[in-house]
Amino acid sequence: MKKIGLMGGTFDPIHFGHLILAEQARDGAGLDKVIFMPAKMSPYKTEQECVSEQHRYNMTSLAIRGNPGFTVSDMELCGPEISYTIHTLEALQQQFGREYQLHFICGTDAFLGMEGWRNVEGILRNFPIIVGSRPRYKDRARDDMIRHFIAKYGARIQKVHMPKIDISSSDIKKRIKEKSSIRYLLPESVINYIESNELYQNL
Repeated sequence: MKKIGLMGGTFDPIHFGHLILAEQARDGAGLDKVIFMPAKMSPYKTEQECVSEQHRYNMTSLAIRGNPGFTVSDMELCGPEISYTIHTLEALQQQFGREYQLHFICGTDAFLGMEGWRNVEGILRNFPIIVGSRPRYKDRARDDMIRHFIAKYGARIQKVHMPKIDISSSDIKKRIKEKSSIRYLLPESVINYIESNELYQNL
């Protein structure tokens, strides 16, 4: 059975934190491929202004170029206005068939909030979870939640260790607006795309 990881998010913009998590998940869980899935709109970010779907898709495509284990999909961008993880996972499972096992990749903060997601039971009972684990970052809360999800839903959860980094899309956008350097926070190709399209300057 082939193993595929789903890495979702608004990717506004995508940065090295996203890429490191995806690569550690691919390597640590032995995934054959990681699919980056830019969201049309996250249910948790409906009040935040994002750049266009096409810009976010293009930046994601540029960021993963050169890694044969990564690919990008526009499935959510072509779907309803709000993107729900359970709908995406079910659609992908139907598309790929039962010879593929889908895994959902998320960071610690997203994982800790999963119980509030739409049909979390469907996610946890049917799809293995890969959660990024940073050194000394919310260790107790994350491990308590893992035990809770296993006991309540029979969840299959794997931790993958990540280096301690502190990069966020919101900080990158703030730096751009303030005309501060964003070098080494995201791929050079994405920086060039942001600059050539004058993105985030007025957000």
